[in-house]
Amino acid sequence: MTLSGEHRPVMLAETMEWLDIQPGQWYVDANLGGGGHTRAILERGGSVVAIDRDREAVLRAEESLLPLFPGRLEILRGNNREISSLVSATGHAVRGILFDLGWSTLQGEDPERGLSFSEEGPLDMRLDADSGPTAGDLLESLPESELERLFSEGDEPLALPIARALVQARREGRLPRTTTALAAFVSGVYYRKGFRRSRRHPATRAFMALRIRVNGEYENLEDSLAGSRTLLEASGGRLIVLSFHSGEDRIVKRRFRSWVSDGGAEFLFRRSIAPGEVEVSENPRARSARMRGVLLVPR
Repeated sequence: MTLSGEHRPVMLAETMEWLDIQPGQWYVDANLGGGGHTRAILERGGSVVAIDRDREAVLRAEESLLPLFPGRLEILRGNNREISSLVSATGHAVRGILFDLGWSTLQGEDPERGLSFSEEGPLDMRLDADSGPTAGDLLESLPESELERLFSEGDEPLALPIARALVQARREGRLPRTTTALAAFVSGVYYRKGFRRSRRHPATRAFMALRIRVNGEYENLEDSLAGSRTLLEASGGRLIVLSFHSGEDRIVKRRFRSWVSDGGAEFLFRRSIAPGEVEVSENPRARSARMRGVLLVPR
């Protein structure tokens, strides 16, 4: 099992610059994914505690990266909402923490994950395939009001019509069972409402909303940020977050502003940083990325 050459870490130059990698210091990559950010830190002389709940991501990195950087890389399988206890157990004092909240290209290209509608696959969407209900389970069980709330949390403008149509389809025994079927179903709702084709597929937000709920991403992010502050505030350190959705970015912005207001942090840069035109043209997945960063003040 090897790291794919097609995986491109988003905003790599910017993250390395603002993490300010120093040889011999330990950093946390809280979303190992395809391993691109971890590799970059290691190649600059830093040491890394890398965390991921995806067994496949952990196995890939253990095979591809551990032999190259002996003694400088620890890979932990776990949920980053437990980042404080996971990292504390290693005994390493960390100088910086990076969150890349997007799923990796490797995960998206695996049709069995059900994260993408470009190829047919089951309605799974779990980043940890060993736990929790699938997207299909949610569509089978949630009432209309909860489905509407789920899609609304993903900024889906047709949350109510989609939820209503899914519940009706469920009653009639024609609920979508695969990724491509769900994408076609959501597209049908859009076209019946008079929406025309655009660059973004009509099912994009609905899929993202389901993935967020399946993986508890908003709740995880809140807990992960709190745990990161605990790790960094003793001696000070940098926290960098790459988000890919307005809901995630709002959580990060609100939390960072609160920390700065109470004197526990300083902004590394006041406004979020977006990827450049060249990166977006080479890697369209980076288009929605936004970076925020703070320096924790030692207490």
